Amino acid sequence: MAHQHAHPHIRSFRQRPRPHRPGRSFALVNGLTFAVHLLLACAAEDLLATRVAGQINLGVVALLAQGSLLLWSAARYDRAAQEEAAREPEEEH
Repeated sequence: MAHQHAHPHIRSFRQRPRPHRPGRSFALVNGLTFAVHLLLACAAEDLLATRVAGQINLGVVALLAQGSLLLWSAARYDRAAQEEAAREPEEEH
């Protein structure tokens, strides 16, 4: 059986980088906060209707916190994807 050498400029299938995906932690964090907010909205309407300041109630504060978490985690994973792309060597054409 002859030993096969790969061409030096062609990457094998195993060496191909996988595209960056946010992964399970992104879905877990944002999914859990959405589920908790949804459960509170259905089961504890009075709690979320509690006034915090003027016309602002706890539901609005919780929604703003959830939206802030979503934006922060999306920005974090976008930054990680850009850093990962910058570390990968450029492919020769």
